[in-house]
Amino acid sequence: MLTRDPSHDLTLPVQSGDPRDRRIEQLEALLQTALARIAELETENASLRALLQQNSTNSSKPPSSDPPGISRRPPSPPSGRKPGGQPGHKGHKRAMVPTSEVDEVIPVKPSDCNRCGGHTVSRRGGPEPERLQQTEIPPIEPRVTEYQLHWGYCADCGCWTCASLPEGVPNSAFGVRLTALASLFSGRYRLTKRLVQDILSNVLGVEISLGSVPKLEQKISAALAVPVEEARGFVRGESIVHQDETGWREALRKAWLWVAVAGAVTVFVISRSRGAVVCKEMLGAAFAGILVTDRWPAYSWVDSFLRQLCWSHLERDFQGFVDRADAGSHIGRALLRQSRKMFRLWHRVRDGTLQRRTFERRMESIEKQVGQLLRQAAACSAPKTAGMAAEILKLEPALWTFVRVEGVEPTNNIAERQIRPAVQWRNGSFGTHSPDGSRFVERILTVVATLRQQRRNVLEYLTAAYDAHLRGTTAPSLLPQLQAVKAVA
Repeated sequence: MLTRDPSHDLTLPVQSGDPRDRRIEQLEALLQTALARIAELETENASLRALLQQNSTNSSKPPSSDPPGISRRPPSPPSGRKPGGQPGHKGHKRAMVPTSEVDEVIPVKPSDCNRCGGHTVSRRGGPEPERLQQTEIPPIEPRVTEYQLHWGYCADCGCWTCASLPEGVPNSAFGVRLTALASLFSGRYRLTKRLVQDILSNVLGVEISLGSVPKLEQKISAALAVPVEEARGFVRGESIVHQDETGWREALRKAWLWVAVAGAVTVFVISRSRGAVVCKEMLGAAFAGILVTDRWPAYSWVDSFLRQLCWSHLERDFQGFVDRADAGSHIGRALLRQSRKMFRLWHRVRDGTLQRRTFERRMESIEKQVGQLLRQAAACSAPKTAGMAAEILKLEPALWTFVRVEGVEPTNNIAERQIRPAVQWRNGSFGTHSPDGSRFVERILTVVATLRQQRRNVLEYLTAAYDAHLRGTTAPSLLPQLQAVKAVA
């Protein structure tokens, strides 16, 4: 139901016998009120239009929220080449296994001549046989082992004693490798509990109740606690860390999934907070490295000279300047031109076609131009553009850390790539139902992401970690240096 605001009532009071000049004053006052109201509505309209125009190209909204028809990048012109590998492209073929290592060799000899139909005879000195190696999976049959724990009678005290399970055997209906595999299905392949139950039954022939799946996950979670904590300590001591966060759900309440990537190690944390306290916990309050992030305020406790802002996010901000179609649009276009010039130079440095010193020298003019454009934007009459430009200028040193410090990337794409599988898992599972479930997600994501960076087998690691946990020994390390030392030893 519409209501009427008395402050916006434009009806003139009727006063009989008013002089003409009094009437003119009333009309002027009425006009000023109307003009102020029109300006207010235009501002509100512009703000609403800006919200409608927001998408993944000009804001932090995810691409999945884009309406149909949004083009995230201009289409490339047709090259005129046929699909597939081009002439001169080095092909990738499956490597043949040495004949001595195959499980079975089946000779197949011709009986009739392909040319005349005559009978063929095998003779020495002929061409080498053509080889086809075919990989097949044998029918999967679970191996069931029964442990019979016998009782023994003590002749000294008259008591009966039951034997204990052998070392390394879990007191469970499911063995070490099967337990690790069930957690791998969840954490690596993002299957729901029901799908894990289904694949164990239909593919492996293992009947398991739905409630047993999270119980197996908790066993693996306990085995991963120590190596994951070691990985977190490693991240705190690194010189360059990429960090990001995304929404999560825990027990149907809002939570956040954080990621930190340092070298070949990635760690995850789920928290109810999106504040600086989580960032400090992951990096350590005495963190003295360089942090690569977006402009989220939780990272502002790190000095701007020790930060690098993500230029992919900045480009979306600049595109927002353009799309608002106001006084800041031309500045946004100019900033995008400078950004693209910077990326062209950066790609050449990364590819080794431009020397670092030449890159630093050419970046001087780009840094100057971007600074001047941001100051123009901060002083322009478009309030949202001016406010965002002012916020970016507060972190101006963090725009150029990648120029000053070799090894720093100008984007936070590393962290965003690592967090993407977790987002896909969240979209299918809707988060976790308890803190214990969150701890499992943190740890299994840390293990999967880290081992993928190091090209190590996840199932073998999970099996070894769970076996070590059962035996009370040290689990394999997630740190690349320790793995290299053990390999040499």
